[in-house]
Amino acid sequence: MDHIVEQVLAKIRQREHQSYEVDYSSEGLVPDQGVYTDYANVTIDNVTIPLLANIYRLNLDDSWTKWILQGISFQVNFTFQISSSMVNFIPKKMLLDWPVSFVVDQKRAVTSFYQKAISRSDLATLPDKSIVVVTPNQKLTGEAEQISQLKQMIIQMRTDENCIWHE
Repeated sequence: MDHIVEQVLAKIRQREHQSYEVDYSSEGLVPDQGVYTDYANVTIDNVTIPLLANIYRLNLDDSWTKWILQGISFQVNFTFQISSSMVNFIPKKMLLDWPVSFVVDQKRAVTSFYQKAISRSDLATLPDKSIVVVTPNQKLTGEAEQISQLKQMIIQMRTDENCIWHE
């Protein structure tokens, strides 16, 4: 019995360090569900605005949405590769609350914060060249502005809490 437990624990440890990358295509088939048991980290390239809208609205008629939601239930860490022009199409709630990451041009993390005052320590933990989405009721402290310049971050002002397509 101990041998079986050791094998299961070894598989779990191995899974945590395994990554899987797939290109999204609305016409293509979703990957096999076996991805969840072998990989803890999944990157989806070429994510589109309609896919984001389907995921956000929990459109279970869309096979990719169902596959991603099932992966989340298996504690898969999803990274969505998007273009810089798509940042305004990400609902702020997805940035704040969803267990997915957004990356622009395969290197720029997209993030946001709840608090009204964003401090130096908030930005210091982010990777260089990150994109930080803020709303008019949020302000960066003076030190946060300095660190954002030093780390070459893009501070993207959102006119309201919602994205372009969300009401």
